[in-house]
Amino acid sequence: MPSVIPNFRKVWVVSLPVMLSMLAQNIISVTDTAFMGRVGEIELGAAAIGGVYFHVLFMLGFGFATGMQILISRRKGENNLSQIGPVMETGLLFLWILAATLIAGAQLLTPSIMPLVINHESLLQPSINFLNIRIYGLIFVFVNVSFRAFHVGTTNTRPLTYGSIVMATTNIVLDYLLIFGKCGFPEMGLEGAALASVVAEAVETVYFVVYNSRAKIRKTYRLFYFRNVNFGLLKKTLNISIFVMLQYFISLSTWFIFFIVIEKTGEQNLASSNIIRSIYGFITIPVWAYAAVTSSFVSNAIGAGHTEQVTAIIAKTVKISFVTSLIITLCTSVLARQVLMIYTDNMELVDLSLLSMYVILSANIIFSCSCVSFSGVSGTGKTKIAMFIEIISLTFYMTALYLLVYYFPDNVEFAWFSELVYWTGLLILSLLYLKFGKWRPRNY
Repeated sequence: MPSVIPNFRKVWVVSLPVMLSMLAQNIISVTDTAFMGRVGEIELGAAAIGGVYFHVLFMLGFGFATGMQILISRRKGENNLSQIGPVMETGLLFLWILAATLIAGAQLLTPSIMPLVINHESLLQPSINFLNIRIYGLIFVFVNVSFRAFHVGTTNTRPLTYGSIVMATTNIVLDYLLIFGKCGFPEMGLEGAALASVVAEAVETVYFVVYNSRAKIRKTYRLFYFRNVNFGLLKKTLNISIFVMLQYFISLSTWFIFFIVIEKTGEQNLASSNIIRSIYGFITIPVWAYAAVTSSFVSNAIGAGHTEQVTAIIAKTVKISFVTSLIITLCTSVLARQVLMIYTDNMELVDLSLLSMYVILSANIIFSCSCVSFSGVSGTGKTKIAMFIEIISLTFYMTALYLLVYYFPDNVEFAWFSELVYWTGLLILSLLYLKFGKWRPRNY
């Protein structure tokens, strides 16, 4: 039986556009954080809480899109290309309804939720104002993750590169114009950052729709025909996606709790943690990309009948991920202070953040193995098992966070050690399941 284990070139060629796509999404966070760092610590803290709150809701859509990707990859492996379009269309319809529901719910409930979780009055209204605008990005970002699922699932990831360039460029320009009021634009500060992000995501949506409306793509995958709603296909997608959605929602909710805990220790600690969050998200982009393509490679292999090669595929990508992360970690460690100064010119804040940065760089090494291994579990279609692995790991994480903040309330870097606990637990549980679990998938 021929090998479907990807070599380094294959992994890199498929992963690079995904990295660039994720980079663009992360550039929104980086530029918002960097600009807010020069506006003030209150704005920086409010952007942190508002940004994580937004991402908690975003992960519901991202989880559904992950289920779409698994199905699309399976159809690609089966060479059943004409069934990919219906998966996309059904998924887009569901995600539009989900986005509208979440926006309405957030507008209604956020003013009541925020006073319960934010201690500092100075952060409350700015966080709400940021979210009132930022929440509308869900309409566009849900469409964008659907197209990312489509391109990763079909292993045609090059279009993601151009989409990422369009979005990142739009966001950087609008951040500069709207936050500081340049070239005749109103000076909107924190709200300008939120508006810039929404418009940038809308521009990327337009790009994806135009690109994928070409006759060849539509004909090959039966895309954009918008037949009657296929409730059977929606149920099949939800059977895979629902556990991923819950998994991501729970995971990001604990991330939100992390920032709420930090907020209670002081505004400066929160500002520092927002900078660390942004750097953490940036340096982990390659691993997230490797994880996404690993899920696709695994599902493709199963669809093509090469189940016996699944663990070798995961092992191969883990090695590549580890080496990449090691290089990034070493380089960033040497330039740690200079990297922090990109975000703020407040040297007291730089000094406060330095130790936390070394902690997340250490976590990045473990993350490089655990994230890819865990994505391999999801790629087999066993998303319910993946959710339970996530919940157990998050239990370790929350316990560690509570103990570390309780015993070291004045040292924000200790709180970040909980990341080491989380990724170590996720790695051990994922490897145990891949070795001993009954993950041979049923047909989808």
